[in-house]
Amino acid sequence: MADRLARLSLAVERSVEGLLGGHHRSPRRGISVEFVERRPYVQGDDLRHLDWKAFARSDRLSVKRYEEETNLEATLVVDASASMAYPEAAPNAGTDAPLTKYDYACQVAMAIAHLVLRERDGASLALFDHVVDRVLPTSTSQGHLEVVGQSLLQRDAQGTTAFSAVLANLTERIARPGLVVIVSDLFGDLAELDAGLGFLRTRNHDVIVLHVLHADELRFPFDRLTRFEGMETNGRLLVDAPALREGYIEVINEWRAEVRQLCHRRGVDYKLIDTDQPLDVSLSAFLGARQARLGGRR
Repeated sequence: MADRLARLSLAVERSVEGLLGGHHRSPRRGISVEFVERRPYVQGDDLRHLDWKAFARSDRLSVKRYEEETNLEATLVVDASASMAYPEAAPNAGTDAPLTKYDYACQVAMAIAHLVLRERDGASLALFDHVVDRVLPTSTSQGHLEVVGQSLLQRDAQGTTAFSAVLANLTERIARPGLVVIVSDLFGDLAELDAGLGFLRTRNHDVIVLHVLHADELRFPFDRLTRFEGMETNGRLLVDAPALREGYIEVINEWRAEVRQLCHRRGVDYKLIDTDQPLDVSLSAFLGARQARLGGRR
């Protein structure tokens, strides 16, 4: 786990250097640090903000939250369903194993958490397949980045996808309007995705969908008779891949267009993330354009 976390952190640190030109800037409300509320302590929080008086009364650790810390809360919602495990690594591949979509999604989530925490805003994490697997409470501590990374790496990509139930559950969990970033291959029922995004938008959340797809899924490079196996179903199909390529690419492009249109109708920002591209290349232009469009608005 420690080695995997170190590799993930290193990849994110390198990528973030290329993202800084397009990252979120947090408008501060003067220099106020007025105490406004408490929340439960989570690993990685700054110990200087522990409320010892509250601990003496309740025997529970809590952290003071301040006015300037409540500007933005970003919830990173990462798909950990079985389809995100593509491509499966060969046995004993070790560190030479190719990045799966879930690996790439972890880097995306960590990079965005890095940018959010760098501005002393709050970041939380939720992992899902057909249910919400785990949720990390919001924290503004820089140490929270390691906690996010550990939670991502403790989870293997498995299970089926159910967008409507998952996003409805998250909508109820998130206390106040904020930024929700969904990182997923979106392999699921689009009507459910539409309904789930509707739940979030009804509560005035600013929503970004980062659509992670592997190069094989985008370009279908297979050049021989190939057997395909479902990752969230038991289906198997043996096909003449070159003969199928043109039709496949047409279908995948139509599906991607439908996803984009769905997000547009819901007022949701959408970005395709190609795992063949370096992370900073994938995100920098999108985040820069988004910042320019939003200006100083939150």
